[in-house]
Amino acid sequence: MFPTLEARRPTGLEMAEQFGLPGGKMDGGQTGAEQENPRFPAGFTYFGQFTDHDLTLDAISRLDHQSDPNGLLDFRSPRLDIDSLYGGGPVVSPLLYDQASHQTKLVLSADGVDLARTADGVALIGDPRNDENMLLAQLHLAFIKFHNQVVDQLRAGKITDVFGDHLPPQPPDEPADEQPGATLDQLLDVENYYNTVFASAQRLVRWHYQWIIVHEFLPTVADPHVVRDVEDNGPRFFTPNGRPFIPAEFAVAAYRFGHPTIRSGYRVNENFTGKIFPDDPDQPATPRTDLRGGPVDAAHAVDFSFFFHTDRDRQPQAAKRIEAKLNTQLLDLPVSAVPGAKAGALARPVASLVVRNLLRSEAQGLPSGQDVARKIGEIPLTDRELDTTGPIYLWYYILKEAEVRAGGAHLGPVGSRLVAEVLIGLLDADPTSYRAAYPAWQPTLATDPGQFGIVDLLRFAGVVPR
Repeated sequence: MFPTLEARRPTGLEMAEQFGLPGGKMDGGQTGAEQENPRFPAGFTYFGQFTDHDLTLDAISRLDHQSDPNGLLDFRSPRLDIDSLYGGGPVVSPLLYDQASHQTKLVLSADGVDLARTADGVALIGDPRNDENMLLAQLHLAFIKFHNQVVDQLRAGKITDVFGDHLPPQPPDEPADEQPGATLDQLLDVENYYNTVFASAQRLVRWHYQWIIVHEFLPTVADPHVVRDVEDNGPRFFTPNGRPFIPAEFAVAAYRFGHPTIRSGYRVNENFTGKIFPDDPDQPATPRTDLRGGPVDAAHAVDFSFFFHTDRDRQPQAAKRIEAKLNTQLLDLPVSAVPGAKAGALARPVASLVVRNLLRSEAQGLPSGQDVARKIGEIPLTDRELDTTGPIYLWYYILKEAEVRAGGAHLGPVGSRLVAEVLIGLLDADPTSYRAAYPAWQPTLATDPGQFGIVDLLRFAGVVPR
């Protein structure tokens, strides 16, 4: 994103440990009321993680190996197209799709409270990372239900596609008996109909999801004035020029703003409260006492009124504010939370999410936060404001900027611009997005035309009462 800026001089493991080990500079302890951000419902932490998994999958870079930030390989499409939900589509990823619906709907558990799973408990979803924690898995399930409800209502003629057209009538299905059988034209008519159903539903889901990102998520996590500037005038620094990519400054620094918003624990429903990880890493997954990923039963299913403003009589729990401190549990991750880690072989520093983030930023050769601030025309924070000296990690700078400039309520000017420019810039570079394909389009699935947020999505999906 800033190819002319030099990489910050690496300071290695020792400084990363000073920042990121338990008791270090970025240890925020257990989440208390004084750390909460009342304008940031806790569910947006996991909406942000859902979006991150939609965009990025770095499967090969290493913490101990210097990489070219311009050559960061992303194993996800650089589009906000929810391929983490749809996989490669019904033909490429048939296990994700319900055969009884002619593969127009996505599979879920028989009781509807969990993702569909194999006999071994493996979730049948497009990105296994969305089953890393229970809250993210339940949000993924809500998106499955949203898609399925869109399919049902399209077929029933209750809603139109994104262009305002109703689906054509359903042709007769192939006869149940083999004699006399269906003609080739009949078979093709049926196949084309169901292909149209799926494509129309998928486009409706994607465009409403993209609308939420631009019109609700970004104004919540970033400075609304910066978001509006990027929305109206386009990005100034992120210029994919027809070749969309995920900048390292975004993937390795700016979009990791969500890590400090993670609470130590959550009220999941009326009867269940759990920590994000168990106190004892050897504690069995059942009976469930924490929010690890894996099978979910009705007693532990998420009540989204505790995570978003779905109920006027209930204030959802707040996310932790954006600041240069993370809750202590994230500084000593269990083996199950570290990709590729094996029991007995996880060094203590690498068990810290902070240490991992800081070492990864050095491995990717990211510029300092101060240099990026100057590049985009902002006066950098002082050493006193940063509580450190000299050029500092871009990720730490962005978190500290949010803390100093916005009281932790949202990202500051540097973080806001990086996040808003990349997310909106990727939409503008994607010819299938609503911003590129149909800029005048407005959501159609909410009660109020032109208005649509995450709560509307949950209501349409039947996850919360209408």
